[in-house]
Amino acid sequence: MIDRTSIEKDIGDARRSIAGLEKEVKQLRDWIVQNERSLNGMQEALRRITEDGLVKARADLAQRENTLQRLRADLATQEKIVGKLNEMDRKQREIAQLEQDQERLIVLLEKQRSDLRQLQDEYEQLTQPPAPHMPCEVVLPNNQRLALDANKGDYVIGWHDGSAGQPPDIDLHPLHGGSLGVSRRHAILRSIDGEWTITDLSSTNGTFLNEAPLQPNSVVALRDKTRIRLGNLTIFFRYITQTTRL
Repeated sequence: MIDRTSIEKDIGDARRSIAGLEKEVKQLRDWIVQNERSLNGMQEALRRITEDGLVKARADLAQRENTLQRLRADLATQEKIVGKLNEMDRKQREIAQLEQDQERLIVLLEKQRSDLRQLQDEYEQLTQPPAPHMPCEVVLPNNQRLALDANKGDYVIGWHDGSAGQPPDIDLHPLHGGSLGVSRRHAILRSIDGEWTITDLSSTNGTFLNEAPLQPNSVVALRDKTRIRLGNLTIFFRYITQTTRL
């Protein structure tokens, strides 16, 4: 890669050299014109001396004009190179800005997709309500099945280490719930008018239905074969009358 500092120094030197040569060329041209006009009135001896001087001056002028032309061509090339370097720098800045914009757009796109999935789940939950009082159960990762009693109504999900307080209705401590991000009072299952719902109790690591996040303290209806992720531990909600294996 060409050193920008070096080439910019060369451009500065070339401009100064060109300026000096242009001044010298102008002076030579003026001297030649002035002496060519004076030839007719000169004595013979002075005339020969002047003509010899003019021959040398014209040769010197031609040499300097050639050098000036070469320097101008070199300067034009160097300036084009610097121009290309400036264009490449500008293009790199534009690409970097576009990459930043792309990252922001990807984040926004993923959020919109997540919001859409949640809306679709909520729509399906509203348009496909479960049959009233249909027997339900929760299936734990160790395949333990816990039947849900609609008459009981509420089931708190969490984990209990035995140190204090009342244990939750569904205790995930034996499944290492605490280390997997389950809060002591993480969520609650509740039967409302024959329909089971779940509410996140402002848990630390959140509750997700089929990977769609729940808003804390919002009541969401449950559908058959719903994956409920509590932190990093996943359980399943299903209707016992369904025969499909999990």
